[in-house]
Amino acid sequence: MDDEALTGRSDNRETPPASGGSGAASGRHRRRPGRVPTRSFRRRAVVIMGVIATMVAVAVLTYGVSVQPGAAIVKLAFEAGAEPPPAPGSMVAVRDATVTVGVPVAVSGAPTAALDIYRPAQPTSSPLPVVLWVHGGGFIANSSWMVSDYAARLAASGYVVASLDYSLAPRSRYPTPVRQADAAFAFLRDHAAEYGGDSAAFFLGGDSAGAQIASETAVVETDPAFASRVGITPSLAAGQLRGVVLFCGLYDMRTVGQTGFPALRTFLWSYTGRRDYLRYDRIEELSTTGTASAAYPATFIAVGDADPFEPQAIELTSALRDRGVDVTTEFWTGSGRDLPHEYQFDVDADAGRTTFAHTLDFLARHRGETGGR
Repeated sequence: MDDEALTGRSDNRETPPASGGSGAASGRHRRRPGRVPTRSFRRRAVVIMGVIATMVAVAVLTYGVSVQPGAAIVKLAFEAGAEPPPAPGSMVAVRDATVTVGVPVAVSGAPTAALDIYRPAQPTSSPLPVVLWVHGGGFIANSSWMVSDYAARLAASGYVVASLDYSLAPRSRYPTPVRQADAAFAFLRDHAAEYGGDSAAFFLGGDSAGAQIASETAVVETDPAFASRVGITPSLAAGQLRGVVLFCGLYDMRTVGQTGFPALRTFLWSYTGRRDYLRYDRIEELSTTGTASAAYPATFIAVGDADPFEPQAIELTSALRDRGVDVTTEFWTGSGRDLPHEYQFDVDADAGRTTFAHTLDFLARHRGETGGR
């Protein structure tokens, strides 16, 4: 299906399966606590497991010619147990923030995207900086709602946070999410004031695959020559993008294969359309280590010491500093903490709490003259 035929959030969201539980039986057929499931329940479980086993077998047999079955299985693993998002257009409370869910964003040459927009529950006297966040999920899974708790924490700290619901691979491929991120900036530039935001002060953040998308989008917004190469007209003017926050991402396609990250080929095959992703004719555009210029914004990079993408964070830090970019890092190399991929979102743990505090410090240093708390 062409990207243009996909609109809204339908390509990102799955309807959660109905509960398999049943009410208590009556009379002599009432099941006692601790009793084994009924024969019909066992039969149903056997059928379900058989279907799953068949899906796995088909995926293994067809993986050499199609990424679809493998991507579908990885997507299921990513999204297992995920909380379903509220209905688009609804307004809900998360922690100390108010969220407007599923605000549509029109995108030229790509499917419509959506934003979940968070703001502090208590109104502020001055406009707040705006943080656009791009979620992770290997380019093929998850949604903007997956980072709802983290986005609400950021918003409650004095920011308007817009979590991007972009189109997922393999149905939508590169550079669709980058186009959607740029379009999100255009929407926020024009409508930030409606949500209490400052249209002159933006930050961009992302995690995992979302960090790759965010890191490349930052190049688009700050380097007109690269933006033209990708086929995008930047939505932000010079100086509007104050900083970039990157968690546990991949930034160099030439070396990322050496990390041993699970299912990496499935992710990049899905995103580029090439099983051998290094032969994709636009693969160099995905390597922020090579495309970032001296105009790249100040950047905060965090990665765990047990994250396979730690070398990618180190490479990007070196590349940016070589070009004179202001880089702040949160690395745990040699700490023995064994912090995994995405540790940053466990804000109740010591390391996650520390990184969150340092993220807020970074944002505060670069928010400029914007008001707020």
